Amino acid sequence: PPKSLRSIWLRFKRDEHGMWHGRQEGSILFQLIKEAITANQAEAAAYSPAVRAWMALMAVSFLSSVVFICWKAGARWVLAALVVNVLGLILVKAFFPAFTRTEIGTVVHLVFWSIAVIMIWRPGVRVRRRADFRGNWGTLYMVWLIVVSAILCTSLILDARAALNWFI
Repeated sequence: PPKSLRSIWLRFKRDEHGMWHGRQEGSILFQLIKEAITANQAEAAAYSPAVRAWMALMAVSFLSSVVFICWKAGARWVLAALVVNVLGLILVKAFFPAFTRTEIGTVVHLVFWSIAVIMIWRPGVRVRRRADFRGNWGTLYMVWLIVVSAILCTSLILDARAALNWFI
């Protein structure tokens, strides 16, 4: 399990030149991040096979945004949602280790993935979206965007249900 910030901080001391030294290699932040990643991986390994398959499907579909990222705004929003999710899982776990991966992921999804879905499908970009869907690559992009949006929305529904259970 990840150590608290205080326990890691106490392992490091300043020398007479103001430099930090500790018994372990690397900085305090690097150690916190490393422990957060390890804890998140351990928690994810304990998920059911169905949940792990769902997470793999999300990862592959979101990472496939790199195919369209140079010229499609929707792909950039999907990749941004993925990056924010990964950074959120790591940084929140690093500084607040008492939160579970599920709790962190649920909050990050509900806040940032909702924004991504709204930005992708907002009415103001309807004309540009129609232009994005023209041609062979446009058709492929349209199918990809609809599938990814369905995955995002399904995940948001599951996350909303999980969040409601916290209060019920």
